Amino acid sequence: MSSNKISPSTSEDLLHDPPGYIKPNMQDFQLTDVGMVELKNDISQALEVQYLSPAVFPSTFPVKGHIFGKNHRLMINLACSRQTEKEAPAVNIIFVVDTGSPDTFLSKDAVEALIGKKVENFPSSLYVLIQDEERAIQCHLSPEHSHFADVNVLGMDSITDMGLMLAVNGKTKEFALNK
Repeated sequence: MSSNKISPSTSEDLLHDPPGYIKPNMQDFQLTDVGMVELKNDISQALEVQYLSPAVFPSTFPVKGHIFGKNHRLMINLACSRQTEKEAPAVNIIFVVDTGSPDTFLSKDAVEALIGKKVENFPSSLYVLIQDEERAIQCHLSPEHSHFADVNVLGMDSITDMGLMLAVNGKTKEFALNK
């Protein structure tokens, strides 16, 4: 007997997003307690790094981060470099680790630091090497009118694609990303 079922990989299926999918430029997170001022000051001090300063790349795992503020944000500094540019600067980018975000986002300031100059027309996404040269991660531009426009978010796509493990120590208010 033959089946009249349509293959799940028909061209029609490729034209539609799966149910529940939210495009990266439509996502929003309530990160009202973290912004550019906090990244450049309190969070940079806690992580002992200057935000968007030159970085040593590649860097090693594990990487330690801090649990920051009353909302217990997981904040971590990661060395990043553009995949497509061998001479592109490596930059210290501070991320909020958000396991509730399916995607990874970069602020306009972080994108400009990675490109190495001011940008008029921002790409909607770019591929970035995060901490090592094994795998480039698609990083989307943080949506301009969102509650996290000037924040970098390390989402689950990066954590899973890079094969990372997240270990949180509530007693010390620290955590680590490891391979």
